[in-house]
Amino acid sequence: MQIMNNSAAVAALGELRKNDTTFGKQLKKVSSGMKINGAGDGAAEYAISEKMRVRTRSLDQDIDNVQTGKNLVRTAEGGIQEIVNNLPDMKAMAINSANDHNTDLDRATLDKEFQQRIEEIDDIANTTNYNGRLLLRGDYGDHYLYQNRPEGVQTVLPLGATTISADGVYTLPVGFTGTVYVAAGQNIELQQEDPSTPLHDVYIIGPSGGNANIWINGLNIINEQDGSIIKFNGTGNHMTILGNNTISYSSPTTNYNKAVINAGNDLTIEGTGTLNVKNTGQQGCAAIGADEGDKISIPNITINSGTYNISVNVDGAAIGGSIECTVGDITINGGTFNLSSLTGAGIGGSGGTPGGAAKYNSHSRTGNITIGRNAVITAHSGYSAGIGSGCAQGYTKSIKISKYATVNATSTHAEAIGRGVTGTVGSIDLAWDDSSVDEDSSFTIKTYQTPLIIHHGTKANQSTQISIKDMRVAALGLDGVNVQTRNLSYTAMKALDRAIDYALDNQTRMGAYQTQLGFTAANLTTSNENTQASESTIRDADMAKEMTGYTKANVLAQSAQAMLAQANQNASSVLQLLS
Repeated sequence: MQIMNNSAAVAALGELRKNDTTFGKQLKKVSSGMKINGAGDGAAEYAISEKMRVRTRSLDQDIDNVQTGKNLVRTAEGGIQEIVNNLPDMKAMAINSANDHNTDLDRATLDKEFQQRIEEIDDIANTTNYNGRLLLRGDYGDHYLYQNRPEGVQTVLPLGATTISADGVYTLPVGFTGTVYVAAGQNIELQQEDPSTPLHDVYIIGPSGGNANIWINGLNIINEQDGSIIKFNGTGNHMTILGNNTISYSSPTTNYNKAVINAGNDLTIEGTGTLNVKNTGQQGCAAIGADEGDKISIPNITINSGTYNISVNVDGAAIGGSIECTVGDITINGGTFNLSSLTGAGIGGSGGTPGGAAKYNSHSRTGNITIGRNAVITAHSGYSAGIGSGCAQGYTKSIKISKYATVNATSTHAEAIGRGVTGTVGSIDLAWDDSSVDEDSSFTIKTYQTPLIIHHGTKANQSTQISIKDMRVAALGLDGVNVQTRNLSYTAMKALDRAIDYALDNQTRMGAYQTQLGFTAANLTTSNENTQASESTIRDADMAKEMTGYTKANVLAQSAQAMLAQANQNASSVLQLLS
């Protein structure tokens, strides 16, 4: 008998270890409820299950994102609804004021309430917010622009004259003076390091061949010296305004008669920002237009959007020519304008000595002035027309104003729309019906958006973009509207009809977003449920099956223990015989 080689005990011990391991695994599965507790239980299944768990957690957050997004949109809709609630009452006030049973005092009383409602609309638009994010100021709207906005890291320009020869965003540093030359074919954006402090003796000049594409964003330039501050050349030029920009003359040294912004042969201006031009010193200068005696550059000027506050001291038009200057067609497709000139037109011809001789061969002439339905214009002149020809026997080929536009033109000594003191106009159409004109057909546009992003996907760029239009008074076309007279009440009615359509369109868009987000939330919930079910199939234990395995492993482990004890008992019996 081999006492030292108890093969039965060794075999029993091996089986006990195996059964203990199996029993431990089965116990873990039964106690955790999962058949995959780690990569050791199934590497592929564990990896797939973990990915599904990540997706499930992501979908939970996506659903939360959509719900908060819906709350944001509901907040915006609530603000728009309050604005809409004001508009019918204002329309009723305008209709009331249009009736001649009212005295001037009655209309003044009506206008007080009317103006209070306008202030209320602006207050709602300026304060409606979600989590501190202002929603109705147009910051998240879709805007129509010609070109794609320049991209890239901002480059700070060196002090002094410099040439920009690459696309990008460029910053004028504090204390910058000199001329910025823009090379041909460049798409650039100019910003300012400290817009609160004006820069002086700064000039921006586009390429000689035209086709400039210059964006200005928060510039504050006030020059004392002569020369156009921004000068375009040739044709195909574009200027886009973002933020609040001031481009002005102040107390120049000589009378040089250069346009503050020289349009070259052709210039289109648009944007979502504001352009302020105040010429308090230099006589004869247009704010936006052409230079005096410019026989070669006869610019066509097109403005599609933006806000313009322009005040010209003497002779030059706010938009048009410098003194005795020829300009081409002036087309205003949209935007908000507050324009004034002492002797030049708000839009159109230049000034000069009232009644003085004009040089018809090359000077004091304006082409066709066309104002579309999206324009909101207040224009005033002292001696020229508010909109039309200049005062020094100027000539304008034609004036055509959409009957849907909001226009308040005045002149102290000349016609509000038409002729200056001694000017001439070929034809005037103040009831042009452009309702059937495709807004996009008159100019090629691209869309520039800064929408709110509601992210609802497990990958990047899976989101809904929320665009909310500007609901302030200027965007509604109600800036400067009043009901102080019968005629102004008629204008107010027209403006209110457009404002109601605009507001309801924006409100309808909010409703569509909520519906879209509702469908998105439902789809995410379904996806989440199915992902959890799939992950459960892979990972969760079949308790009946695992309990059977657990019982089996338990019985085998106990049996192995009993057999090991029996084998050890046999060895003890042999030892007893030897004692």
